[in-house]
Amino acid sequence: MCAMLIAGCTSYIFGLFVIPVSTEFNLSRAEINNGYIAFLLGVGVLSPIVGRLLDKFSSRLVMGCGGILFGLGMLGIAHAQNPLLIIIYILLPVAFGMAACGTLAANTVVVRWFGRNRGKALGVLAISTSAGGFIFTPLTAVLIEQYGWRGALEVIGILAIVVIVFMTTVVIRNKPTGRERGYCAELSTPVGDNDPADDRQSHLWSYAELLKNRNFWLLTLGVGLLYSSDQAMVTSNVPYFQDIGIGLSEAALIASCMTASAIGGKMLVGFLADKVDLRHVFYVVAIAHIAILLVYLSQPPFWGLLILATIFGLGIGGVFPVWTTMLAWTFGSTSYGTIMGLMTIFFKLGSILTVRFVGEVFDATGSYETAFYVFIAMVVLAMVMVSMMKPQSGLPAKKTEPVTDTPYQATKTTS
Repeated sequence: MCAMLIAGCTSYIFGLFVIPVSTEFNLSRAEINNGYIAFLLGVGVLSPIVGRLLDKFSSRLVMGCGGILFGLGMLGIAHAQNPLLIIIYILLPVAFGMAACGTLAANTVVVRWFGRNRGKALGVLAISTSAGGFIFTPLTAVLIEQYGWRGALEVIGILAIVVIVFMTTVVIRNKPTGRERGYCAELSTPVGDNDPADDRQSHLWSYAELLKNRNFWLLTLGVGLLYSSDQAMVTSNVPYFQDIGIGLSEAALIASCMTASAIGGKMLVGFLADKVDLRHVFYVVAIAHIAILLVYLSQPPFWGLLILATIFGLGIGGVFPVWTTMLAWTFGSTSYGTIMGLMTIFFKLGSILTVRFVGEVFDATGSYETAFYVFIAMVVLAMVMVSMMKPQSGLPAKKTEPVTDTPYQATKTTS
């Protein structure tokens, strides 16, 4: 619920505010994208800090504070009278809220509760972002049409505070106590003392070890290229639809159908994560991403675009769960928040560059076409990076015998 609300009310709805806000403040597309760049920068800088806090302190407290700040930030934007003040609200309270009670926090908590079925659990959790887009994209479009963009943000701010404070106070628990029903079957696995899978779960990774680790960099660069392209498309989807003659409500419908389809994709990735090599799943997700870019370049009519975007949304929805499951099986759960936070720095830096790039391309050419071709090349490179990963890489703390089982296949590492 928390991740759904935070993701649905940030990345997925940003495109709805591009035209009304740029019109009011007389901003270009590149300038209006500075708002999303500020969001990415804030999340990138704050995520390692929040990740460490989640590993050391109560997740309920961290998430609750994040929800309050997020809501206050949205209310501040709703009443801001100049773009600079809006940037400050986005950069600080809104970005902190995203890091503290969005997907970083949700994934950090969930990996503590699941072992054997971790892939399925993370796949289900990943639905939250798509569900957020499916619910809040059309809802926000209606709010903007009825009350203006400022009124829409007021509603979102109040809703975030109420829902997240309730969830973190009443529902969420930090980690299992060991007395829960089914705990032993899920988390107490009969692996040997020298099994590298067991080492990955218990090893506390330092920043120095991570920065020297081959798999860390290949996973960061591979997923980061795909993620950065995805983020640039998220900010450009609705404006692109409107540029080719589709109305706001129809554009919101296409975006909403894509996110609904992505829910099925995330469930599929979660199911496959416990059965097959996740690198192969990554290739499927990347190919679907290329396919939707080719659809955009062909500029089909409304119904064709709606159908094709819905179909390929199945694969695009897998970007986030394939990353979180690969991270968990590679590095374990003990330092999950820290590692995810560190990777987020690079992801957000790449996203900042692509979001700015797509706006500059439009301002220079009046079209997103050149940017879409560049994104296709980025996704191909991402596939190459992931293919170079070596699942059998040992831990830096001690030497182990070579193993044939891959950490991306949960059924092997936990049985």
